[in-house]
Amino acid sequence: MSIYNQLRLRTYKVLPRRFHCYCIGAAKTGTTSISSMFKAHFDSAHEPAISETNHQIINYLKNEITAEEVQSFIEKRDRKLNLEMESTHSLIYIAKEVVGLFPDAKYLITVREPLSWIKSRINFHFKKHPPEWEEYRQYFWMDKTRGYDPEEAVLETNQLASLDAYLSQYNEHYLLAKQHLPEAASLYIRTDNLSRESGEIARFLNINARDINTSHANSEPEKASFIEGIDEHYLTRKVWGHCEDLIREYFPERVPFYLDEIQ
Repeated sequence: MSIYNQLRLRTYKVLPRRFHCYCIGAAKTGTTSISSMFKAHFDSAHEPAISETNHQIINYLKNEITAEEVQSFIEKRDRKLNLEMESTHSLIYIAKEVVGLFPDAKYLITVREPLSWIKSRINFHFKKHPPEWEEYRQYFWMDKTRGYDPEEAVLETNQLASLDAYLSQYNEHYLLAKQHLPEAASLYIRTDNLSRESGEIARFLNINARDINTSHANSEPEKASFIEGIDEHYLTRKVWGHCEDLIREYFPERVPFYLDEIQ
């Protein structure tokens, strides 16, 4: 931990933030890595107070609390945390309110190739059921599942959401980012480029690149997954159907692969 960080903690974070940034890419796109890359020299956290944060966000989306109330919650939360780098993907659903509260904040948006993402996302849900994410899981995925195609029998059997539920949310995440995050204060980084883009991230935040620990920027290796029970051609077509624009913008080199698969 840097001397400055030690002083911030000892003085209850009276010392000012050197920058204020949210890593707000979707889950399983490197948000944990981003938080870890900054921890040695900056005040950084991954999904702090996540259960209450998600609860308030969902209440807002259900129109059970007002925009002013969710802003009040986020403002109090920030006063307590006072982070320099926060990685919390669910904040995308109140991005407009966050931007209104913190006009000088910057936004780092991590983007993962969608076919790689869906395999990682579902594999994680199959293996892990963290209780602090149960309300989120139910609201964003299970409640959005309107049935399963025959090819998705393995998902239904294991009480997971449909591919449509997962993929529509993934695509929506980046539509919301484009809609609500100020372009001049946003930097989009591919997950597979995290370590190579440390200099660009440093310039974006006006910090020294040597203070970013790229050893934590390793992309997650592909793992064997029970999702392999889903026909690969069917899965690829589903990904393309939901995420074509995202693929064309951030992964253009993958377009020929998808076009071959959907023919």
